[in-house]
Amino acid sequence: MFIDGLSDSEKHNLAQYLREQEHTPFMVIKHAHAAAQCERRGLDIHPIDLKYLKVLDLAIESLYGKQRVGPGLAYDEPRTRAGKNLA
Repeated sequence: MFIDGLSDSEKHNLAQYLREQEHTPFMVIKHAHAAAQCERRGLDIHPIDLKYLKVLDLAIESLYGKQRVGPGLAYDEPRTRAGKNLA
């Protein structure tokens, strides 16, 4: 998958969670990846891509407490401005 910061088992559990929420995991990740690429390039993000980026962000935060870091699909524990882990 295009998601950094999650283990293989976390990715598997994420896919199961998305299915339970009536989403197709491949489509969520595909659209979220497209939104992240547009964000990285400074382009306008299509509303559907943005919708699925938010779905992915919320799913990962609710399951693992991780937030997206930067313009890509990289996730990590929340940190303070000093760089200390909040978790």
